[in-house]
This record gives sequence, C-alpha cells and structure tokens, in this order.
Amino acid sequence: MQRDARRLRRSSTIAGVGDGVVAVALPLLAANLTRDPLAIATVVALQHLPWALVHAGWRFVGTDRRTLVGLVDTMRAVTLGLLGLVAMAGQETVLDIQLAAVVVGLGEALTDGTETETDDVSGLSARGMLGMAVVGLPLGGVLYEIFPATPFLFEVFAFAIAALFALLIRRPVVPPEVVRVEVEVPRPPVVIGQVTLAASIAALAASAVLGVLVLFALDDLGLGAPAFGGLLAGIAVATAAGGYVAPEIGKLLGIRTAIVLGLLAAGAGHATAGQIADPNRPILAAIAMGVAAAASMTAAVLLRTLLPARRPDAMRRFHLTVWSAIPMGALIGGWIARRRSVEEVLLWAAAAWVAAAIAAFLVPRPGKSFDGPSRRVMPLP
Repeated sequence: MQRDARRLRRSSTIAGVGDGVVAVALPLLAANLTRDPLAIATVVALQHLPWALVHAGWRFVGTDRRTLVGLVDTMRAVTLGLLGLVAMAGQETVLDIQLAAVVVGLGEALTDGTETETDDVSGLSARGMLGMAVVGLPLGGVLYEIFPATPFLFEVFAFAIAALFALLIRRPVVPPEVVRVEVEVPRPPVVIGQVTLAASIAALAASAVLGVLVLFALDDLGLGAPAFGGLLAGIAVATAAGGYVAPEIGKLLGIRTAIVLGLLAAGAGHATAGQIADPNRPILAAIAMGVAAAASMTAAVLLRTLLPARRPDAMRRFHLTVWSAIPMGALIGGWIARRRSVEEVLLWAAAAWVAAAIAAFLVPRPGKSFDGPSRRVMPLP
C-alpha cells in the first residue's frame, strides 16, 4: 500500500514537471516560427479546447485510473517526442505545434481528477502544481534556451516515467466518495446564471492575455526563454497563493465584496502591466501580472462557492461554459493583437475584468447558512 502511494505521488509530481515544461516550450517554439498573434493564440486555444469537451461529458468513468493515466502520459510522451525530432531537424511548422497542443491538452483534461484524487493518498494535486511551478516552468525556459528541441525530448522521459509509475500501481485508483454534510440554501436559476456570466467574462479576460503572453514577454518586456519560464512560474505561484487566501479574504470582506474587488484588481493589474511594460525594467510589469493572477484566482474560487453544491447539473453547466470561454478568449486576444497590438489586448482584458465585476456585483448576497469557500484551488487555465 505504501509503495503504491509513493508511485502515485511520483507519477503526479513528474507529470506536473512535464506540464510545466511544455507550457513554456510550446508558445516559445510557435513564437520562434511566427509573430502572428492569432497563430500563437491558436496554440493556447487548442491546448485548452479538450477541457471543454471533457466538461461536456466526454469522460472515461469506467476505465481503471491506472490504465488511463498510463496511456495518456504515454500518448503525450510520443507526441512531444515526435515534435522534438521534427524541431531538431528544423522542419517544424505552426500546424505541428497546434496539433501537439491538442494532444497535450487532451492529456491534461483526461487525467484531471484521476491521478490526483484517491481515498488514501492526499496532497497529489498540490504535488503536481508544485512540480509544475517550482521545477517545470523554470526548467522549460532553460531547456529551450539550450536548444528549441531539448524540452520536447525531455518530455519523452518525463511523461514516460510518469506513465510507468502509474502502470506499476497494483490496486485500482478511484476518485474518493464525496460525502456532503453541510446544509446549503438553494440558489435560484437567476443567481446561477449571473455567477456563470461573471466567471465566463473573467475567463475570457484571463485567456485573452494568456494567448499572447509569450509575445508580451519576448517583445514588450524583452525577456529571453529562461526569464519567460520564470515569469510563468511567478504567475503560477501567485495564482496558487490567491486561491489559498481566498477563504480568509471572503470571510473578512464578505463573499460578494471580495469577488468584486478581486476582479477589479485583476483588471488593474493587466492594465498597469500593459502601460508600464519596459524591456529595461521588466520586473514592474511582471509584478503587475502576478497581482492580476492572484486577484483573479481569489475571485474565481469565491465565485465557485456561490453555486449550489447539490445541483450537479448547475455545476456541470458552469464548468462547461467557463472552460468553453477559455479557448474563445485566447482567439479573441490573438485577433485583437493582430489588428491592434499586444498592449491593447491587456487594456481590453482590463475592461472585461470590470464587466465581470459589474456582473458579480449584481449577484445577490449569499444566504445566512453559507459557510464560506473551501481551500481547493481550481485548475489553472
């Protein structure tokens, strides 16, 4: 039992490192081929599109989690290995990168809730995120700086080892049985719709920036590949911190007030980053991006708590709508950057954050029996 638990932890951690490396390397490789913002944003959109498909009901519920994680990680290892070989020969195309992004995103979506949820092994999600933020993201930039194909060849070993650890587990890996004991005030459909609207607009804003973030980092901040990996790592840490402190902020300020202030702070962070971007002082814009990430995650976690936990249909529609907004937002950001500029994407995103704050402000206050949010951090977009 202890040996299986160790294998599960190692698989989750190594897969997290692999996720971080590819999150840096894919947009860098695309930006090396083209400066067309829409083409680069399409890579980000395609990587997140499978999440919408999964939340639409495309799940392998009856599949043994060990087999699913093992096969999916193997699929990612093969795909990224082939991309690495093509990049080594200097024959890669934007289409190759976009197709690889689909496979990577599909792997992330299918393994979500499989390698990180068990009855007797806790902290797997935290281990995966830690491996991604602390090791994977910075490592991806360093490996890319050595040679563009290096991070993809590294992924062959990372995901293959993660798959091996998953397949060597001797017992079934199943999600835990959720037992709810709290009493919750039913929320009318209009509230659910307002919460979904606010969260969807926020997702559009965040993903619009994410779609052109590599161009913002390389061209406007003057960062190299290692520094871009460091920027993404800092944003990931800030995002996790925002999710962690969300319960305390919600209790201190009230749920709705904390959500509105968080969304406004996210908008201010992106607007400020766009205005002060300077290759001679990139740290100031990077800090503003971190503030935006932390504030947006705080608002996202608190928004989710306004949904009725005993209404799985409402939760399913919420996640489907929000995850569908992410690839759409990335494409919108790429289109704006192509027509105008990357800095203007950040300004449009700031306006969208304000719109999300207005939608959240119109949501009725939670009932008196509301106990506040949990500490579970939502996945990164």
